[in-house]
Amino acid sequence: MCNRLALLLLPALLAGCGQTDPQITAAREKFLVTAVPAGERPIPDVQKDLREAKLKETDVFSVRARIDAGEFPPFGEGQAAFMITDAAGHDGEKAHNPHDCPFCKRDINSVMARVEFPGTDGKPLKIDSRQLFDLKESDLVVVQGTGRFNEDGSFIITASKIFLKR
Repeated sequence: MCNRLALLLLPALLAGCGQTDPQITAAREKFLVTAVPAGERPIPDVQKDLREAKLKETDVFSVRARIDAGEFPPFGEGQAAFMITDAAGHDGEKAHNPHDCPFCKRDINSVMARVEFPGTDGKPLKIDSRQLFDLKESDLVVVQGTGRFNEDGSFIITASKIFLKR
């Protein structure tokens, strides 16, 4: 309980003595967790299982990833959404960067996903995720949620939980 309270208050303390927006506080309480969500899977495995219908769009899973979109900015401006790249690595190597790996670069989309934290309308909250969760590019996270592919084939995770590995 103390760790959760500390995570919720950290951005407010960093910003000074100002008050935190109630919408931000409510979203943090809803999505931010202090324990790693169970059942981490590599992003390529989740994508494959969704394509082969071994996993349904309503099935919950967890992925360990870095906030990273390669050469592009990973954050959705003014919304609770960002791009992640799988952090499972080959044989569990911790320093693996798929954007530099000659094998992963062949199909970089298979190791990437867009993460969205939905509001009541199902669309990403209109709060910048950097402000919402005090995130930075290259942060390591574990995201839990459900997955789908959009019209252009991009993998989207509708998040229900986020754990920040710091």
